[in-house]
Amino acid sequence: MNNILYLRPSAHSPKGIHRKVPAKLHALASGLMFKLRIQPNRSLVSVIGNGNEHSNHDAIITWISIRYSVEEIESMAAPLESLTKALYQFLENSLNNQEEASC
Repeated sequence: MNNILYLRPSAHSPKGIHRKVPAKLHALASGLMFKLRIQPNRSLVSVIGNGNEHSNHDAIITWISIRYSVEEIESMAAPLESLTKALYQFLENSLNNQEEASC
């Protein structure tokens, strides 16, 4: 993993404090948005993030960070493919759960 870090506002930090996001997570989140055709808005923040992220991209970074360690991601043969399948399944399950709850 390279050493470039992106600063992102953190929902758990006081104003003005940013969490460091490894470049690999930033790139994977961008790749997931592209592969799954996720719009650059906030529509999925409450579904895949903590609810305090500023964008779907930030929510995807949170989703990855909660579920996978850096070591797990680095050990994947094709991390973008693996994470695409996992996020797609997570979103599908979330949608199914919402539909069942509304019945």
